[in-house]
Amino acid sequence: MVSKQRSVAIAGGGIGGLSTAIRLASAGYRVTVLEKQPTVGGRANTLDADGFHFDTGPTLLLMPDVYEELFAAAGRNIHDYLDMRRMDTNYRVFFDDGLQFDMTTDLDALGDTIEAIEPGGKEGLRRYLEQAGLNYRVSREKFVERNFLSAREFFTPANLGMLRETRALNKLFKDAGRYFADDRLKLAFTFQSMYLGNSPVDSLAIYSLLPYTELAQGIWYPMGGIYSLVTAMVRLAGELGVEIRTGCGVAGMEVDAREVTGFRLDSGELVTADIYLSNVDLPTTYNRLVPQGSRGAYTTKKLKSLQYTASAYMLYLGVNRTYPGLGHHNVLFASDWQANFDTIFGDERSLPVTPSLYVNLSTRTDPSVAPEGSEAVYVLVPVSNLEADIDWEKEAPAFRDLIIRRLEATIMPGLSEHIIFEQQKTPLDWLREYGLARGAAFGLSHGFRQVGYFRPQNKASKLDNLYFVGASTVPGTGVPMVIIGSRLVSQRILNDWGQTA
Repeated sequence: MVSKQRSVAIAGGGIGGLSTAIRLASAGYRVTVLEKQPTVGGRANTLDADGFHFDTGPTLLLMPDVYEELFAAAGRNIHDYLDMRRMDTNYRVFFDDGLQFDMTTDLDALGDTIEAIEPGGKEGLRRYLEQAGLNYRVSREKFVERNFLSAREFFTPANLGMLRETRALNKLFKDAGRYFADDRLKLAFTFQSMYLGNSPVDSLAIYSLLPYTELAQGIWYPMGGIYSLVTAMVRLAGELGVEIRTGCGVAGMEVDAREVTGFRLDSGELVTADIYLSNVDLPTTYNRLVPQGSRGAYTTKKLKSLQYTASAYMLYLGVNRTYPGLGHHNVLFASDWQANFDTIFGDERSLPVTPSLYVNLSTRTDPSVAPEGSEAVYVLVPVSNLEADIDWEKEAPAFRDLIIRRLEATIMPGLSEHIIFEQQKTPLDWLREYGLARGAAFGLSHGFRQVGYFRPQNKASKLDNLYFVGASTVPGTGVPMVIIGSRLVSQRILNDWGQTA
């Protein structure tokens, strides 16, 4: 017998909200997504101007099996919705001393490159990938892809043994020294922790799983840009009967005892459902949407004590020339990498003087994103979040000029003369547009006290029908983690409320 169809209201149409909507609609729930912006996608959004197309947030598609599983959960094949291409080269990395090389999934070629930089480097790469592969498999199976409902479930003897086996609690950059002596190689194999908004120096060694996923599974690109993934998800959600309402920001929650009774919109409208899910950044959800008496442990003081990731300064540049010496994904490392990390993560945070940069030229794979003979240039600069005493309204113009000068002096000569379109995004924009607490572009950080059971859970403790999905809840930040998180929270809802179809 089919049970009563239950309804779900989702605040926020980011990747987490959309993927959870797909899963719950597939299970027979009636789902409504409420998004305050004119378009869904959250941080995974898009900018189109003067013939240029930019992804404004994520640009890397990793762990393709995660996306395939999402569509398969709805009885679909993602390849009927999306044209995903595997990159030949993951990154082209540049150092201020003139060294540059390609990080590639051709491991023989990569090993030869590293051997030329450091004798014994090829063997170091083999041993590194062996350990990183173990970290990847163990972390996904035992820690990432499950709900921990108690500390006892997290701290089993078997799990503690795996933490030792994976060297999980060591520091990432230091641990890379077991395989590589050259600091430049250590950086090339640890900077990926910046995807999590964390310094490689302070990140846990378990996150060697990130470069492993790139080297073992490759970096992928959906033709048309990452926003094509959002478009595909919207299409699938529509086929499943999900209602998506844009321009409908959730201003707060109505609560009766231990139940949410409605999402109050900015317009004053009350949207009611049986179950409520927030894809709004979790600290912001508690600070702005959940009434004080229903927050449980997540008081204002508790939220302030949490550790937040870095932010990002962004430049989107339409350029009427090409740079054939660059790849699709390019990383330019600061010569004084420690000083650079200190400005972002140290006690006295400030703007970096010689910043490290990530430059994306998606025209390398997809010429449709820019007019012929032009480049759509995406520049990401890791910077401190809004905890730093930086007046972005005042400092942004000079910082923009510094970035342009650094690019011109290194990998993009003559850049300033060829810019015909430009837009920037500062930590203030991450706060204003997406409600990310402290402008932390990647949500809550991933120190040991904020992973697994210790990360804010995907169900409220004081409200029986309120759940969470997104970068600041389990399992963590990054598009694949958020999609895995949508599976975890959907499982929890199904366990609590049952299947309705």
